[in-house]
Amino acid sequence: MEFIDVKNISSSWDIKVINYMKLSERATLIISNDDEKFIIKRKENLEQFNREVKLINHLRHNNFSTQFPLSTKQGGFSVPYKDSNYSIYNYLEGFTFKIEESLNNNITPRLLGETIADLNKIMKSADFLTEYPNKDLYKMVYGFAVNEIRKVDHSNGLYTIYENLEQDVKRIVNMLPSQLIHRDAHIHNIIFNNNHLSGVIDFELVEVNVSIFDLCYCTTSVLSKGFTKEELRGKWFNFVGNLVTAYNQANPLSSKEKESIWFVMLCIQTIFMGYFSTNESLYKINKAMFLWIYENRNQIEDKVLLDVN
Repeated sequence: MEFIDVKNISSSWDIKVINYMKLSERATLIISNDDEKFIIKRKENLEQFNREVKLINHLRHNNFSTQFPLSTKQGGFSVPYKDSNYSIYNYLEGFTFKIEESLNNNITPRLLGETIADLNKIMKSADFLTEYPNKDLYKMVYGFAVNEIRKVDHSNGLYTIYENLEQDVKRIVNMLPSQLIHRDAHIHNIIFNNNHLSGVIDFELVEVNVSIFDLCYCTTSVLSKGFTKEELRGKWFNFVGNLVTAYNQANPLSSKEKESIWFVMLCIQTIFMGYFSTNESLYKINKAMFLWIYENRNQIEDKVLLDVN
């Protein structure tokens, strides 16, 4: 996106831009002439964006901090520009936790666990679930991911694991409660300022799925950042225990949910393996994480079941 594009889009909000910085393919930080910061986001799907606005309003009505879209001069939340649509969000002051902080500081998993628990509680109270995609975790794994993996990986040992897990995964998914979930609850989407929540961002992937998905997703996202370093990898077990304990205190887990955490972690890793099956380096690291989680079931469950009981 060029500066002229940024200025043209921002004019619909009466924002005079003096500087900008591209953050990703979809997001751009802008700075106005009075030193205020905002985020421009490209929106591929307006129906999805309208659902996002509805959910953010529900969260904010329940006093949960989020990044939120600003109204245009015409009263809408997006504008069309060059075959795409764009919205502008408020800028959240603060920072995201680094991997070392997450694994070395017991305060960090507590804050993350409490935040995800509060988010899930409020999302569970939403009465518009039918407007969102309803995903079946078992089908995501065995109907999509494993099939994609088979195209690139011919390891008999890996498929023996999937065969051994399949009936347990199917049974567990069928018994776990489901609700609206964030679906992308990694540490870089949760912003803090002086250990106080500034807000959660990026609600584009929200869907209906098993309730503990966000909790498990946070654990695997942290593992992915430190997996290649043995010292950090070894500290991950305590992180998991502290995160789950904090979540459970704010939003109590059933015994079935606690016992299912290891399985859901493996499901998430399998989905990543399927998604990255055509990217050799990313596939290999996600497969290594899957096998490591699989091999360390006892240590994970000891932490989860001991710390939350």
